[in-house]
Amino acid sequence: MNLLIVEDTPSLLMSLDRHLRSQGHTVDLAADLGTALSLWRSEPDRFDVILLDENLPDGLGSTLLAEVRAAGNDTGVLVLTARSQVHDKVHLLDVGADDYMTKPFEFPELDARIRSIHRRRQQKPSGLETFGPLEFDRSQSIFWAAGEQVQLRHKEAQLLEAFVDAKGAICTKARLIQKLYRLDDDVSENAVEVHIGRLRRRLADHNIRIETIRGVGYQCHV
Repeated sequence: MNLLIVEDTPSLLMSLDRHLRSQGHTVDLAADLGTALSLWRSEPDRFDVILLDENLPDGLGSTLLAEVRAAGNDTGVLVLTARSQVHDKVHLLDVGADDYMTKPFEFPELDARIRSIHRRRQQKPSGLETFGPLEFDRSQSIFWAAGEQVQLRHKEAQLLEAFVDAKGAICTKARLIQKLYRLDDDVSENAVEVHIGRLRRRLADHNIRIETIRGVGYQCHV
């Protein structure tokens, strides 16, 4: 899994880093709220789980949590807190945390809670749309194949959603740019080509082909 650890105590941050890397995870570190926000904003779909300290030198970890949830992002969040009051824990869960651990804690329990969060986030909901061999949860822009979630970055999922809506018709580059970017973004057509290339690689094992219609756009065949 890709993890973001947000913790301002250097010894605990390094200890978490060493342990979680030893478990095979990819880890990014932030010792303050500003760094954590920058890492998340730069690539909001990168992380599977965020380990989030509540008390940081420049603010509260729940500020990041609230921004993640306000953006509709489904990243798992495990809050690490020294606070033991029930109302503090209730507040964190209400803001959108998946779980919390009170410091100090043991690594085996931490590992189990990370796995539990990841499993819950991977569970397939009911009432999905179908798109060829894929199933699609439109509310969260998540795709599934053979019971497993297809790992897509945010813009890759947006592209695939555009192809779902097109129902086999050609999607022009202009339409895809409109889907992926805001009106005030300075975007080249090459940016769409990069995301199309990545999406093709993601779908290579699912018998879905994206054809380039020269001078027009793209057509998805399922």
